[in-house]
Amino acid sequence: MAQLRIPLDSTRFSKGMTWKEYMGQMGDTQKRTEENYNKATLTEDEKKFFAGVKGVKYVLMLAENWCGDVHRNSPLIARVIESIPGAELRVFLRDQNLDITDCFLNNGFRSIPVVVFFDQDWNEIGRWIERAHPATAKAAVIRTKTLDQAPKDDKAKQDAAMNEFRSQVNAEYAVPGGPLWRAAVAEVRTLMETKLAKK
Repeated sequence: MAQLRIPLDSTRFSKGMTWKEYMGQMGDTQKRTEENYNKATLTEDEKKFFAGVKGVKYVLMLAENWCGDVHRNSPLIARVIESIPGAELRVFLRDQNLDITDCFLNNGFRSIPVVVFFDQDWNEIGRWIERAHPATAKAAVIRTKTLDQAPKDDKAKQDAAMNEFRSQVNAEYAVPGGPLWRAAVAEVRTLMETKLAKK
């Protein structure tokens, strides 16, 4: 299958939001994301690794203010990008930039957050989408015990199940030591080690 040409260059990239600008426009969902940003610290080993990464110039993030995975994971990824010397992050809202979004589908879905790393010539280094693999596995188990149990024709029970699902997923992210965040950082680290080692 031919690689889609990503409709992104320095001019379009510059129109994206910085992390601070993205946080500033979030409205009633800002507090949750801000709290996660304050909690999403990297370990000394992680900081040391990303401080030594060379070759990442541009980082694209696709997000939407309402998405739980964005609230939980984009702050951590922002911390990673801040640790990479010379890396510049811009955030684009998924639904206002479908021409870019559709270059980074996740098994046909417009999953978010999407984070794509580029070198100075706009060659893609790699991408990280939605959440860490262990987080996906945990969410699937929680879904079977909550959302999948709710009757499809009962909106109140569906809403209650969704609230319980979110609560249990958030609890997994709050486990001391942040194992799901550590897993996400490890996936980005592996991506860097694999792709940048070949250059």
